[in-house]
Amino acid sequence: GEQHGEALRGRIADGLGRWAEAIAATHGSDPDAYIAGFVRGTDYLPAIRRWTPDLLAEVAGIARGAGQPWEWIYASNLLDEEWTWAKERPAGAAPGCTTAGFAAPGEMPVLAQTMDIPNVHDGTQALLRVQGGDGPDCLVFTHAGMIGLTGGNAAGVAVVVNNLDVLPTSPAGLPVAFAVRGILERRTLADAVAFVAGIPHATGQHYGLAGPDGLASIEGWAAGVIVRAEPTPRLLHTNHPLYTEEAVGDAEPRYRRSRTRERLDYLVREAGAAGQERDGAGVRALLQDSTVPVSLGAEEPSMTFGAVVYECAVPTAMWVAPGPPHETAYQQVRW
Repeated sequence: GEQHGEALRGRIADGLGRWAEAIAATHGSDPDAYIAGFVRGTDYLPAIRRWTPDLLAEVAGIARGAGQPWEWIYASNLLDEEWTWAKERPAGAAPGCTTAGFAAPGEMPVLAQTMDIPNVHDGTQALLRVQGGDGPDCLVFTHAGMIGLTGGNAAGVAVVVNNLDVLPTSPAGLPVAFAVRGILERRTLADAVAFVAGIPHATGQHYGLAGPDGLASIEGWAAGVIVRAEPTPRLLHTNHPLYTEEAVGDAEPRYRRSRTRERLDYLVREAGAAGQERDGAGVRALLQDSTVPVSLGAEEPSMTFGAVVYECAVPTAMWVAPGPPHETAYQQVRW
């Protein structure tokens, strides 16, 4: 954590500064008071200490290395949770991550997503190489100061996520960034599925998982978890629940703003017939769409911060576009 904070000190400071400006503009309150209220008003620490204690120490290390207050670094690792806690949201902003996975019989599984988050984070894209823990080494795409948005490990396990903020939440569950890194500490797809199925969830999320032996799709929220881990040649998901109807309130306005159904229809249409599953290059192209759109530019309140594609051999092969993939070239990340 301290190495992360020191290496990305300037980028972390820039990102937190822009976030502070956005808090003041959106909520009309002092940013320090807002962050203090958020930290006091939630109770995620017991779940973090129980399920991923080493990651709490990593967050503290990031704060020390970056020379930033612990509360701000901790809060910046609660991206989805702060969205849920906030009393207001910027007009037009809505989750927009798009996930696609393919595992044709006898072929290497491929898992991918666009990662859509508020555009105040643009310019803080970062890639972490995590080594030396009890689990396998891993490669993690994130914003500077955060322990992880998505990643793949040396055992071939990868994870992507879709926010399902219409589902019930808990101020005492395990936050999604900590769940993502907990998944990457697992050496098999089965162990990763068991971990996600066993934790309490702070926010509604879809976890797309892959390993050398296939794909798994999990929806978790405060009141439940549904696992779809049976063998399947494809995994397609956006930002509305597919396995539960426990949405809170009127979800349709959010679905319309994020165009979640249109994006899923695009994936289904472009995925083609069964038996024609896409390889890594085909999935990279799938996520470059700017018409539905799957890939959103930085002029949008919620932008495509980046796109990742994992080819789940041992170790995982990772491709990253550190920005909207229709504007930013993919780069292969070497171990």
